[in-house]
Amino acid sequence: MRGVPHEAYQVDSERLATAFVEVADAAVRGGAQALAALVGSCVTLLGVPSASAVLQPPTGRMEMAASDHRGRRLEEAALSWGEGPGADCRASAQAIRGVPLAHPYARANWPSYTAMARSLGFACVVAVPLRGADHTVGSLSLLSERAAPPGPLQLRLGQHLADATALGILPRPRR
Repeated sequence: MRGVPHEAYQVDSERLATAFVEVADAAVRGGAQALAALVGSCVTLLGVPSASAVLQPPTGRMEMAASDHRGRRLEEAALSWGEGPGADCRASAQAIRGVPLAHPYARANWPSYTAMARSLGFACVVAVPLRGADHTVGSLSLLSERAAPPGPLQLRLGQHLADATALGILPRPRR
């Protein structure tokens, strides 16, 4: 699905470096702290009003974090339904790039998710995988109140933050 044209996006290099250091530092302390740092960094850097992340490692328990109460309610419900862009992203290991929630695709594929997201004031969603060395271990969802998705630079930055988080959390193989 093609996105809607986006506005120019720029990020200050110091803010960018700080976000990566915060994500890396939080990853050392474990999944929950890393996910919290990830969603917080996404809201700050990418200009989205809400973000949520799910970590589903091959071994270990599932963890979830959200930047705000709306994102948390939506992600918790989506996990219970097994539905939504995050679930599709985790299953396919592919990004879901900017689906307007008024679009028939969203209503047909994620009916409960779409209805709740719209009732919470969201108009568009993006999901990117949290990728480990050779597999997907979770997803990051970025929620917007506008029908336009984040632009390509914002999406790449969100993916890089998600990857850095996953790589920081996952155990290293012993040599």
